[in-house]
Amino acid sequence: MHRHFLVAAVLATVSWLVAGESNFATYKLSLRWPPAHCDAPSFECKPHVLDTFTIHGLWPQFADGKVVPPYDPETNRCTDVTPVNPDQILGQMTHLIEALRKYWPNYRDYQNETLNENFWKHAWKLHGMCSDYPDKPFSYFRNTVSLSVKYIDPFKGTRITPRIVPYIAKDISDAIKEKLGVYPQIACNEVGGTVQLTEVRLCFKRDRENSPSILQDCPIRYAYKCSDDTDEISFVPHLIG
Repeated sequence: MHRHFLVAAVLATVSWLVAGESNFATYKLSLRWPPAHCDAPSFECKPHVLDTFTIHGLWPQFADGKVVPPYDPETNRCTDVTPVNPDQILGQMTHLIEALRKYWPNYRDYQNETLNENFWKHAWKLHGMCSDYPDKPFSYFRNTVSLSVKYIDPFKGTRITPRIVPYIAKDISDAIKEKLGVYPQIACNEVGGTVQLTEVRLCFKRDRENSPSILQDCPIRYAYKCSDDTDEISFVPHLIG
């Protein structure tokens, strides 16, 4: 009997992956902090390091916090419509380009238009094609920018400010909880033995009829090089020059 249930579960999963509509539960808005992201040894940012949070992406995710895998016509047809090909999205986003340059730049050289366009295409391929807007890239990017404008400085008005002295991870998380009423996901990198805050991610309930707007606790509180409330995390300041 147990074997029959297991087989049924596997078949149901395969059926969804191949032909069903994605059953993700939330969206995750990821905001990157350039000073931490740009001082990784393998990453150089030009022409200089930005001093405000910028968008990394808006990611559909399941209830357990795992991100929905990218669209694939053979293994993950996550939508019942044909998504717009990444190479075709830019023609639909003419009126958004200035906002995308400002809020969603590519760090390697944010004045390089080709790199920016490739970055947006990459975001669409990984996340937009399995969102609620697979055939409406303008809506996907517009809604993401709208959310980012509202939350682009997640620490504004809190006690958390960039500084050399590290914070306890719980203090960072609690500050956003006090401000927004929900727990974020905090992502970190590690440079020279120092764990740094690289991203603040906010989670939103999925609403099939409307763009995401209602915040909720993120199912997974920490990512990458930070993993626990007791971790020491540096919110590195922006250095001019």
